Amino acid sequence: MSTPLAGIRVLDFTRYQQGPFATVMLADMGAEVIKVEEPGGGDFGRRMWKEPDGFSAFFEALDRGKKSVCIDLRKPAGKQLALRLGEHMDVVVENFRPGTMEAWGLGYEEFKAVNQQVIYAQATGWGTKGPLAKYPSFDQIAQAYSGYAQHSGGGPGHRPEVPYPGVADQSGGMNLAFGIMTALFVRERTGIGQKVEVSLLGTQLALQAPELLHYLHFGEERPREFRASSTVGHFQCADGKWVMIVGIDQKFWPRIAEALGLGHLVDDPRFARGFPRWQNREELQALEEAAFRELSSAEALGRLRDADVPASLVLDYAALANEEQPITNGYIVEQDHPRFGRQRVVGLHVQLSETPGRVSAPAPELGAHTREVLDEFGVPADEIERLARDGVVRIGAGAG
Repeated sequence: MSTPLAGIRVLDFTRYQQGPFATVMLADMGAEVIKVEEPGGGDFGRRMWKEPDGFSAFFEALDRGKKSVCIDLRKPAGKQLALRLGEHMDVVVENFRPGTMEAWGLGYEEFKAVNQQVIYAQATGWGTKGPLAKYPSFDQIAQAYSGYAQHSGGGPGHRPEVPYPGVADQSGGMNLAFGIMTALFVRERTGIGQKVEVSLLGTQLALQAPELLHYLHFGEERPREFRASSTVGHFQCADGKWVMIVGIDQKFWPRIAEALGLGHLVDDPRFARGFPRWQNREELQALEEAAFRELSSAEALGRLRDADVPASLVLDYAALANEEQPITNGYIVEQDHPRFGRQRVVGLHVQLSETPGRVSAPAPELGAHTREVLDEFGVPADEIERLARDGVVRIGAGAG
């Protein structure tokens, strides 16, 4: 059975996280992703989280299924080689600062000149316009500037928090993949190639659209508290574990109350409806906290689920990794690694019934596919050897 992106070729100049996550999504869907790295040390992501045994979860997660080709883009011969590869590509992806690829002669116009139908996807920190466009940015910078860190810490006047480093990069990567797929769809229907732009800042604003729109409309920010409301939040149980409930609809209030042994409060005018519950939330939460402390997490979860209340244990990775749910749905799968043997990896979060993707091969060694890829696209063997001698390309160990 064919994978959904079989036959699609991607020339990937991305590094670190935002861009590589987009292209790993394409690789998992069957695209041939050719990762262009500098001959010296390659993508800095190779060294992120690298443990004494040589394993980098960062690089493996973001670069599996790709082919590594080492080209020195700062050399004229390297630039020309990249454009020669671009002639055969459906997609070119980069996440340098605006102007960097153009300075090397490798911007959208240059690739379009050799390939009219190319999709050129650019991921940036700030967007390509405006006074900050050419400043450096990373995930946490975007979380800070966008208001995400401030609101994660409790809102104005509270200490900012970065709740999860990588959330801007990962969500930005998903948006980049979405933009690429949209452009490919347009090209399929019209034959038109085009440029795609996605930024960390734009993605962070999109993530916060309801909260940001509230401010834009009313001129004030919604308050942040430990729980969103007395029926939306996590509570600690007798065994020290936490249970999260989301009773966002009025219909859940009687169910929550009955499940916690607080049925006598269902029609209490202080709590019967949403607005008085909000006004009296501190009083109600104290009663709920006391009820949860009388129950083990298993008891509380069982009662809530029996009452059809949206509820879950608050898990850490150790607990999650042993849960049946992510394994059954293929969100955690097993894979053979040439260096580390059989291991569990994160599976696909987008699944198709008739043309499914698949967990790609483990991340490549630096330059492992330089010779293979150049040969595939018609670069003569003697030219490859000359380029290697001149330091324009690097042939990885064991690449032949």
